[in-house]
Amino acid sequence: MAGLFKPKTPKVEPTARMPDAQDPAVLAEKRKQMAEMRARGGRDSTIMSDNLTGSVGKLGA
Repeated sequence: MAGLFKPKTPKVEPTARMPDAQDPAVLAEKRKQMAEMRARGGRDSTIMSDNLTGSVGKLGA
């Protein structure tokens, strides 16, 4: 009967590894993003939305 009142322990998740700024995969992704930014031009280079609120800018309104 003592087993009825034994608390159940939660399963512990393994800790996530923090990304390393000098990791080759991180550096490759950063180079890829920079190349994409350089390739854009004109209106494509302008970000038309706000990342924090998700609102889209209105032209002429």
